[in-house]
Amino acid sequence: MSLLSTVMSNYKSAAWWGIPDHDEGMVVIGCYILFLMYALIAFKKYEDYKYIVIALSIVVLVSSFIGYFQYTGQDLMVNNEFVQKLIISKEDQDKIKGLTGLIEKGTIYGTMFHYNYVGSFAAMMVPLFVTLTLFLKGNKRKIFCGIISLASVFLLFGSTSRAGLLGFGIALIVGIIVFANKIIKKWKVVIPVVLVAVLIVFGFNVATGGKIFSRIPTLLNDATSMFNGSDEKINYKDHIPVRNITIENGIATLETQEDALTFKLGDGTVSTYDKAGQTVVYISSNDTYTTTDSRFSNITYKISQTELLRDGETPTPVIRVAVNNIEMLFLKVNPAEGLYAINDIAEQRIEIKDAPYIGFEGKEKLGSARGYIWSRTLPILKETWLIGKGPDTFPLIFPQNDILAKWWAYDTPNMIVDKPHNLYLQIAISEGGLAFIAFLILIGTYLVNCFKLYAFRGYYENKEIIGMATFLAVVGYLGAGFFNDSVVPVAPIFWTLLGVGMAINFMINKERVEVERRMAHATIDMKTKKHLAK
Repeated sequence: MSLLSTVMSNYKSAAWWGIPDHDEGMVVIGCYILFLMYALIAFKKYEDYKYIVIALSIVVLVSSFIGYFQYTGQDLMVNNEFVQKLIISKEDQDKIKGLTGLIEKGTIYGTMFHYNYVGSFAAMMVPLFVTLTLFLKGNKRKIFCGIISLASVFLLFGSTSRAGLLGFGIALIVGIIVFANKIIKKWKVVIPVVLVAVLIVFGFNVATGGKIFSRIPTLLNDATSMFNGSDEKINYKDHIPVRNITIENGIATLETQEDALTFKLGDGTVSTYDKAGQTVVYISSNDTYTTTDSRFSNITYKISQTELLRDGETPTPVIRVAVNNIEMLFLKVNPAEGLYAINDIAEQRIEIKDAPYIGFEGKEKLGSARGYIWSRTLPILKETWLIGKGPDTFPLIFPQNDILAKWWAYDTPNMIVDKPHNLYLQIAISEGGLAFIAFLILIGTYLVNCFKLYAFRGYYENKEIIGMATFLAVVGYLGAGFFNDSVVPVAPIFWTLLGVGMAINFMINKERVEVERRMAHATIDMKTKKHLAK
């Protein structure tokens, strides 16, 4: 279905190769499937799991090393000349000056571009290595996995990703349910381990001045708000300076909370009027037009020339309207048509309108504007219930011209929404409803199989422990997926672990079936011998 949605997409280049800075088109989706199939086929011995553990341990340790310097405000990629030479080509080293970090001090983003992606990664690593630490047999293994567990916990809390915390929380709950019998039997060991873990985390929090737990209250508040439902009494337009924008017959009008300001082209100049049709005087000062009229003193504008010229085009004036010093409307001047709106990136003609939405009324700011994104994404599902618009095409089909609602949600009207911040919506929109169902069947079958194999057992062999650890890592990623997307820095690890987990389950299932068959034959043989003896 992903391939079919790519072939039928209106944005084939993006669908095949992905959009810039995301790059998760069909080619990469195909690679994920290859990772899954390769892991499933190549993993034939339980001992092979050491390759997974060693590889992931290296990633965790390197990310923690880099993350420590980012967390303390000494980002190596910014402050260390040797590291800069490693990441910048020799030809460009003299050209690049004044590097700055992506995110401020007190947040880890590693080399994964964003702290949320570190959160998704840590949501897999913490349950995986903690499970191996607690239940694997052998002190050397426990000590090694324990060290990686601590580094993973540092990444989880140091990333400040609420999605990562959510994924870890879901994995923790599932782990407690599955290991219930084991926990009850070993409660004398479990309680001290839990207390030590709590002390370590609180120690991290004290050492960082409370930053470790800084995002937990907002996560709880968002969760509470989400389950409280929509608040229809709140109209976001009551809380932004401009209530409405209309452009008809080449005339643009901004309806404010008090009045309305109209831009009209006449005799080659731009005139401005209020709601009653009275002229509003604007005076140019340093290329910026301002007014002393108190009703519109927060609205200014500049006149510039278009920069992106297509074949046969000549530079055209553009009125750049700003409200509270935020540019929010770009009006192209056309002598024949008057004024019409364009976007500021491609300078293409757009129609400004309120996007349809489902739910989250009054809660658009929920989860760093996820409430807004989800509410405006859900209506698109009517178009993608069968076949999607193509992998990685979300920003091309999202209603980007819904600038007033974005102003309320993001505090800026021209924010480009490039991802849904939800793994499941991402699949349903980009690859389509059938692809989403296929994904749910794939992971659902795996999760149900894991519960059948591992839940409520009183004894686990090492092979079952690694299967269980992989299962909880997958759960952690899927949990974080409620707030995070699939991204190239993290998704390959998920698909590889999923393939490995499926391979382990297959081997354990096969062994148990063989054991049951032998026991059944043994029982029959015993009955036969007793019958002959009689």
